[in-house]
Amino acid sequence: MATSGGGSGGSQLFVRQSTGLVREASALDATIFNAVFSAPVGAALAWGVFFALSAFPGADLVWATIISFVLNVPVLIMMALLASSMPRTGGDYVWVSRILSPPLALISNFGAALSALIGATFWARYFPVFALGPILATLGILFDNQGLIDLGTKFQTDNAYIFAGGLAMIALMTAILIAGIRTTFRWQNTFWIIASVGTFLAFIVLAIGSTPDFQANFNALNAKFGGASVNDVIAAAKATGAKPDATNWNATLPTIFAIMVFMMWNWWSVYLAGELKSASNRSRQLGVMFGALAWDVVFIVIGVLLLFKVVGYDFMVAVNTVGNTAYAIPTGPWYHFMASLVLNVPVISILIVGSFLFWSLPAMVGNTFMPIRTVFAWSFDRLLPEKLSEVNERSHSPVPAILLVMGIVTAMLAWSVVSTDFGTWLALGVEAGAVCVVIVALAAFLFPERRPDLYQASPANVKVGGIPVLKIVAPLSALVMVFLIYLTFAYPGLALAGKPENAWQIPAFIGMIVVIGLVIFYGARMIRRSQGVDIDLVYRELPPE
Repeated sequence: MATSGGGSGGSQLFVRQSTGLVREASALDATIFNAVFSAPVGAALAWGVFFALSAFPGADLVWATIISFVLNVPVLIMMALLASSMPRTGGDYVWVSRILSPPLALISNFGAALSALIGATFWARYFPVFALGPILATLGILFDNQGLIDLGTKFQTDNAYIFAGGLAMIALMTAILIAGIRTTFRWQNTFWIIASVGTFLAFIVLAIGSTPDFQANFNALNAKFGGASVNDVIAAAKATGAKPDATNWNATLPTIFAIMVFMMWNWWSVYLAGELKSASNRSRQLGVMFGALAWDVVFIVIGVLLLFKVVGYDFMVAVNTVGNTAYAIPTGPWYHFMASLVLNVPVISILIVGSFLFWSLPAMVGNTFMPIRTVFAWSFDRLLPEKLSEVNERSHSPVPAILLVMGIVTAMLAWSVVSTDFGTWLALGVEAGAVCVVIVALAAFLFPERRPDLYQASPANVKVGGIPVLKIVAPLSALVMVFLIYLTFAYPGLALAGKPENAWQIPAFIGMIVVIGLVIFYGARMIRRSQGVDIDLVYRELPPE
């Protein structure tokens, strides 16, 4: 395997004079990258939002989504200005290390990478638990095949099957990443198109379908497995008359958090900046990020409203209530499954349900891409062994970094299968992302004073009423993140397993990120100094492209 290897040891600041990565990603690639990383519409509808209906009675998903859109605005503006000013592989690591200090950059970047690794593990698990398993069970139900139902149930509940399904997704993702960024985005975009077509087909079915048809089809199918009627399912959950209430802040606020778990990441393409065409164009960066956010918000709202139109808010509250024995169908009440029952036409049902197989891979792209580029950037600055910044000369992919990160994701998958704490860690991934954004906000606020040599001629040098835009959006971005952290304390059901006494876990988790980031930096610094290399010199300039 041909590689772009190291340079001349300590005779130069960086490992070599160019990264070996190539700007092959288009604006469309980056927009889809953000959209499927942040809130892949079909997958978010299938799993990510409807649990809030039973967890927080009166939750208004539509208004919570719209509020989440507003909360994202200052964050995206800040990230777009920084990404266009310093479009390098590593994103916040490069910005914070050059504006503030390298130790803070390691804390920030490790927090983001940890969040991505948790996300990658989730999407690997998503494939067997929320895609393959339900699809097999649904096909078994449609064709009255108990073997398929049993196999689908195993992929949703049996640890060995869950691990095998997740491992298959990791292996496929590894092969695609090694093949290079052009191949990676070809797979991402193709899978996204197929998944989106299936989701839009579900929208069409819901738009033309009727409540009586859905109820008749559901009642017949649920009765086949010993379940009750729609009205009985609602009554069993004590959800009769349930309706959304946006003014009920004890429902709306935690629902905003539940949506932001998925939707707060539409700036993730900053980690693609070193391989994005025209990455220094401020308008392109803003378009990529806001295009992805608008896509997510519009179609999640449409999807929610269409489902409620046919199925009913009270019914979705009921079927998402844990322990509702009146719901007996051997697959979860996922969005795509509910939509498939509206017309109950086998071919349409297969197309809708089958398309949801295709959400996992594009969602995994961003969750694996970022920590791989983190490892690469750290190695390129000599914090990690130089081997990890080697690039294949044919595919321009950092193969050693890919293998390391995917090995970590595999280990985390194995842990997640046997652990009872993974759901908590998934929510705490938001805290890790919040740490990153808060530190970036500090760097953005101080950018004009700390690095005027970079700021003055940069795309970030924009003013409104004589005030630098970064001075406005940076504090607002930090406040949004503090707000999200506050919600995890105020509503223990979000990240603390419903136990207020577990509140210590949040500062402990954030403290862990700080400690590990500092250990990585100062440990690497000590080792490099013993080798006669002063890595502090690296941070006086931007890395080469």
